Amino acid sequence: MMQTAGKRSRVAVGVGGRLTRSQIGFLWGIVMPVIALFIIIRVIPILVVLLMSFTNFNLNRPLTRFLPYQNFTRLIGDPNFLTAFINSTEFVIIAVPLEIILGLAFAIYLNRKVRFESIYETLYFLPYIVPMVPSAIIWKWIYAPGTYGLANYLLDQMGFARVGWMSTPQISLLAVIGIHIWKQLGFFVIVFLVGLKNIPSDFREAAVVDGATPWEITRKVDIPLLKPVILFGVVMATIWAWSAFTEVYIMSQGTDISTGAEIQVLVTRIYAEGFLYFNMGYASAISFVLFIVSLILVALQFRIIRVESN
Repeated sequence: MMQTAGKRSRVAVGVGGRLTRSQIGFLWGIVMPVIALFIIIRVIPILVVLLMSFTNFNLNRPLTRFLPYQNFTRLIGDPNFLTAFINSTEFVIIAVPLEIILGLAFAIYLNRKVRFESIYETLYFLPYIVPMVPSAIIWKWIYAPGTYGLANYLLDQMGFARVGWMSTPQISLLAVIGIHIWKQLGFFVIVFLVGLKNIPSDFREAAVVDGATPWEITRKVDIPLLKPVILFGVVMATIWAWSAFTEVYIMSQGTDISTGAEIQVLVTRIYAEGFLYFNMGYASAISFVLFIVSLILVALQFRIIRVESN
């Protein structure tokens, strides 16, 4: 019977522990649809956008010419693109550090056996699961001018001057960034909290025995062990901030800002060029710049955090 079982196991696995042809075919049958779907959804659109960025393709023009570099040189002298690029950069510089620092701070606080922890987790995570469109519409009412908006009403009740949230260019973008942070913060709180709970308690107990204070435990135990999770959070926060669209688009519609140009970002610029002016070639050039800058930022983040870890 033992010999029969050994033969069956060799038949199941193959000679020398190798997979049989039928097993390899079965694995390819499982993996290939996923690879094909990834190529269709991700790879091919990137290649199409790259190809279109070197053309003057316009939906209103039947003829398309190849432009070796004109679309990209046009970007340098386009004030709308430069404004959108600066606003997107500001979006990332402000939103990403605040989301990571606040998310980490709240997660560390909730990890210390706080009463009603589940209620706090729900409150933090609730804005994230609410769709951005209704959230932005609610914030339009909060930022409404005069005393019609909740923000100015509260300022008026406290004796402060009213603020033109969506009529002052210097404040408008910060107000939209605030919406973005409010919306995404709960995600990072939950992610960091899960990471903290997965750190073995032995490390903290050993630190307590050595006389470490709670702050020293957080700084020398929790944060170093949480660096892979922090890297994930930084990458996701950067991608979301760099590609922000819905909150900017909705907040610039029907507000005191006549054109929304003061708070436009790269994705809204892509939308305007491609679907309002039908300049698909130029919009593709902006999209490719967005893609390249995103790759560079993510690569830098991986390199910086890995160097700090070593």
